[in-house]
Amino acid sequence: MLKLINSHYLSLVVGTLGWILGWYGLILTTVDVNDTTRDSIGFVKPTKTQWYGIIFAIILGVVSWGQRILAIQGDTSEQG
Repeated sequence: MLKLINSHYLSLVVGTLGWILGWYGLILTTVDVNDTTRDSIGFVKPTKTQWYGIIFAIILGVVSWGQRILAIQGDTSEQG
């Protein structure tokens, strides 16, 4: 049972990380090449509106994880 729970939470972390990386990839795609919002090592600093997007992305990640977890049928011996 513990192994099953750990794999589900691991999938939540990895899936949410995927949503966050997708969000940042979208920011990188839409930024102007000559934009001055880059820091010293080249990362783009998101705007305030874009930070709202990361909150939305995290919520979508958790909701989609929950949808998949509720739809998955585990071992019949584990079901109560």
